[in-house]
Amino acid sequence: MRKYLSKYARLFRLKTMLIYLFPLVLALSAGLDMIQDGTAKAVEHSWVTVLFAYIAFFMGSFFSSSLNCYVDVQADKVHDGLYKADKDISQQPFVTGEMGKIETVLLFTITGVGCVVFSLLVNFRFAAFMIGAVLLLGVLYSHPWFSFKSKPVLDIVTNATGAVLILCAGMAIVSSDLPPIQPVVFGWLFAANMYMPSVANDAPFDEVAGYRTSGVVFGQKRLINAMIPTTVLCAAAGIWAVLSPSLNWQYRLFNGLGIFGAIGFTVLMFALYHPPHIELNTNLIIYPLALLLLFYFVLSIYELAT
Repeated sequence: MRKYLSKYARLFRLKTMLIYLFPLVLALSAGLDMIQDGTAKAVEHSWVTVLFAYIAFFMGSFFSSSLNCYVDVQADKVHDGLYKADKDISQQPFVTGEMGKIETVLLFTITGVGCVVFSLLVNFRFAAFMIGAVLLLGVLYSHPWFSFKSKPVLDIVTNATGAVLILCAGMAIVSSDLPPIQPVVFGWLFAANMYMPSVANDAPFDEVAGYRTSGVVFGQKRLINAMIPTTVLCAAAGIWAVLSPSLNWQYRLFNGLGIFGAIGFTVLMFALYHPPHIELNTNLIIYPLALLLLFYFVLSIYELAT
């Protein structure tokens, strides 16, 4: 039984999931506060619909990560497993042959249908953003018919846009309003900046698999250099947000912290780049983000209770 569950644990990329969960929790917490302040229009919601939203996210995240593993077998076979956010992906169950055809079909059916059903149980607006994010980050990004992950620039744009769609989904759980423009712009740039080193690190293995990612086409060094203008734009968007008195304090807090996070992250990437790797212990990024996620999660629970 333990061996059976182990392969699903290797498919469910927990640390990557936490990164994409953050914008959902942030927008939910900020949306609840904005409703209380009268700066956002509420929609019918309850503890149950919030729970359904989280289930929909987890289902969609599992679907997307599993599809990514399913189509990435050739690259994962030759991956050295170093400096990934999750684990040694050369041991993911589609590479090791542990996933049978029927089991694979059931996995995608249950997680895909589950995401759609639980999203619709929240509300149609949430469903549009959440399903849209899964289609973008899962199907369009990974499926061989589209394979945005293997196209230069589009691989980074897809991930950044997916993060923004999840931000909008978080707001849609409780409000008919969209998130303010400042955190949307900042979030897009922040997500793009965070994703670039991952693309750079995967370049040698993606090239062997025949992918034309940003890392393969532009080279690792140029992609890391591109973090500089992205960080400058990110910092400018963050300052805009912090200095906007009309913006919810929770968004302003994240944008303010995010300025230092983006700058520090970029400096760290240059310091740790020793070709062919950026020798980063990803826990240095995951743990602070997880603590901030926990803060906003607890805050949202308090706001729901009051």
